[in-house]
Amino acid sequence: MTCPARVAECGWFGAGYAVFGTATADRDFYPPLDDDEAQRQWLAGFGAAWVECPDDAAIASILDGDWLGGESVEEALVRIVGDQRELLRQLWAHGLSTVARVMH
Repeated sequence: MTCPARVAECGWFGAGYAVFGTATADRDFYPPLDDDEAQRQWLAGFGAAWVECPDDAAIASILDGDWLGGESVEEALVRIVGDQRELLRQLWAHGLSTVARVMH
């Protein structure tokens, strides 16, 4: 698995984490199609960023209507990756719906 030069420093986990927080449109930060390992690492980072969203931020986002952090992980994935239908389909196949929000 190789990362684009802009992602190599943080890896796919870091890229997924960054995408959740910024919803970047930079395609380098999205995992390649048909690369299960990169996709799983990316989803782990995406899910970790979603889980770490503080409860206060989630509540405020629901009240303010921007929905960043106030949505399920599935909703966040569809919102951020939804325009890339094949990637979304492949990411969904990894069983993202089994992720539980647990605050530490």
